[in-house]
Amino acid sequence: MQNIKKIGSITLLIAILCFSLGTAVLASTTPQIQTVAASNIQNGSATLNANISDLGAYGSATFYFQWGTDASYGNQTTSITQGYIGFYNQPISGLAPYATYHYRAVAQNSYGTVYGQDMTFVSGQSASYGAVVSVQTTYATYISNFQATLNGTISGNNSAATNYVYFQWGTTTGYGTETPQQSIGYAANFMQNIANINAATTYHYRAVAQGTYGTVYGQDMTFTTSGVTNSYNNSSLSVVKRAVNLGSGNLNWSSLVSANPSDTLSFSITLQANGQDIHNVIVRDALPVNIIYKGSLMVNSNSNYGGDIMSGLNIGTIYAGQSIVISYQAQIAPAGSFSFGATTLNNNAIVTSTEAGTQTSSASVLVNKSLVYGASTVSTGLTNNFLTDSFFLPLLIIIAGLWLYFSGNIYYFASWINPKK
Repeated sequence: MQNIKKIGSITLLIAILCFSLGTAVLASTTPQIQTVAASNIQNGSATLNANISDLGAYGSATFYFQWGTDASYGNQTTSITQGYIGFYNQPISGLAPYATYHYRAVAQNSYGTVYGQDMTFVSGQSASYGAVVSVQTTYATYISNFQATLNGTISGNNSAATNYVYFQWGTTTGYGTETPQQSIGYAANFMQNIANINAATTYHYRAVAQGTYGTVYGQDMTFTTSGVTNSYNNSSLSVVKRAVNLGSGNLNWSSLVSANPSDTLSFSITLQANGQDIHNVIVRDALPVNIIYKGSLMVNSNSNYGGDIMSGLNIGTIYAGQSIVISYQAQIAPAGSFSFGATTLNNNAIVTSTEAGTQTSSASVLVNKSLVYGASTVSTGLTNNFLTDSFFLPLLIIIAGLWLYFSGNIYYFASWINPKK
């Protein structure tokens, strides 16, 4: 009996090992693919994209996309065989304007079929709206337990029009929250930072563009915040963002400054450690569209400080009672990037640290674009000479002419000025 039990245990162990080995072999022999954001989205067509990370056992595999107006798809692109990893795409057409489409990438060989994740996009509006505009949601970045940066792209728009772009976000596809709107007059990438969100939580978000053509939505995407839930003391580190317009003559730092297109600004971020040392301080400045980074970065007047304020500047430790001042220059985009009137650009500094978590501070720029009337070259007829400019001289000439005519002396005058030869 004991031998039978021993044989049974050994048989079970062998079966488990064989199953695990078979699963590992299967996983290593099937191709691997990931669905990525669609591109070239128009009112009747789009390009579906994927990333092939593994070709499987044979060094090549069959790839295609499934797509449709819901997650059951119903349509499939032509299958192709590809023998290299990397980017893969296929165009689709016959789309209805302003409609949401689901799609996913599919990889297949004789070992099995692998599906990429379901993603969505919204087709462009119909041609009756005027200029065709498409907006795409792209991957979120700088994700932590309390903040993230949402990213998007607008393209195909009429450069003479003004587009207002923003993000909708929330814990469901109902979203419920919107970021402030930014104005864009040309194709560009744009981003917005969101903060004070929950740790270990999945958020949905999508990019949105608005204009005279209506409202256009990018595809829904998600990100998940980290699961570390710390109790931070934000009062231990104060963060203040300020700006000054270097060409205005008013060099007072403020959280709101006025500017004209092409003006040069200076931004400062002041960090003050209150009562304790603050470790692992990283500072990043999320410049909005139409504010262009121009360098001249200084940390406490040190112009040789290494790092990049746009991707994240590593300050390290700020000791209790110590202040750090970071400054740099930026330029407002040219006038063609703005519509007439006032446009508010919000500039967010994002600071993370061990003791204070994630903090933000904003400075806003009010950009004014007005009609400018140039100097006229039309002559006014004035010479600043009294006799020439005065109406008396023409009046005297008219009176003299009338006297000569009615008195008959006009003939003597004519003979005088044209004597016979």
